[in-house]
Amino acid sequence: MIKRLLEMYEAGSITGYQVMIDCLQMIDPDNPDPVLSKLPDEILDEMMAYARRYDPLRPHSTSLIPPAEDQVKTAERWIPGHRTVSPSTIKL
Repeated sequence: MIKRLLEMYEAGSITGYQVMIDCLQMIDPDNPDPVLSKLPDEILDEMMAYARRYDPLRPHSTSLIPPAEDQVKTAERWIPGHRTVSPSTIKL
């Protein structure tokens, strides 16, 4: 599923934001590696920016089911230790 999302993103069929939201919804908080390790830095950048402004009481997505708070917080903790770019270079 992640591979297909990335193919659609690269083809311009969906936005990076949609890939990010769909992938956040797939995260197992106990094992985020299968999802997050497959994402390019530009999607991880968008995910970190989303996590920083995330408010569980206010959905930030047009999707029917926004990611759960534990999924967002898991990504926020995982990304800085697993990315190829320093977290200080993330654009908000």
